[in-house]
Amino acid sequence: MVTAIGLASPAAVSAWQKVFPAASATLFVEPNEQACLNRWYVPSSDPSISSQVAQANPDQLARWAREGRAVHAGILEAAVTVHGDAGSSVEVRDISVTVTRREKSAPGTVTGPPGCGSGPDEPSYLAVDLDTLPLNQPIPAAYLLRSPQQKAARQLEADLGQSVSLPHTVEEGDFYSLFLIGRTKLYDTHWRATITWWDGKDIHRRTLSGRDGKDLRVVPTSDH
Repeated sequence: MVTAIGLASPAAVSAWQKVFPAASATLFVEPNEQACLNRWYVPSSDPSISSQVAQANPDQLARWAREGRAVHAGILEAAVTVHGDAGSSVEVRDISVTVTRREKSAPGTVTGPPGCGSGPDEPSYLAVDLDTLPLNQPIPAAYLLRSPQQKAARQLEADLGQSVSLPHTVEEGDFYSLFLIGRTKLYDTHWRATITWWDGKDIHRRTLSGRDGKDLRVVPTSDH
């Protein structure tokens, strides 16, 4: 069970507006780094932190994830928030997913979560079974929401809340929040998403990645 994590606060969005001051919308992406809501893969070359993962705080886990010492196992969930900035509404038109690298997973240890209770009411979800996607080809939400290969992912969306519905209008000063979930049963998978929106004049696209600007990464939970 994947439980929702906190969405971007106005203060956090304000900080991103300073980075992208001319944008018609501000995007905030925050991978779920809570130990108790995730399973984590630790490479066999670095076994020293296996016993520490369950007690680690999100900042420590994020640091280990950047260093490749702890990797999301099975499922990676990220909170995505869109904030309308430009004096008018923006229309979110698509969220495409691209698998950029796929490798056989190396031996290691997968730690299970002790659990930490339920989260807040769930927003919309876009869940993706990454194993079925071609490499280096952006796959639009319209396909993900109707493909027979993504049936299990859509069931996960239904179990958690509701599937995303696009296009979606974000009024000036308002927020649109969703959770993006990528999961794998087979491969060490690097992936990213691209969000497309229209501000009434132009189409804009921006890549959604991890906190360090690298592609998101998730590995399978089995055969470790």
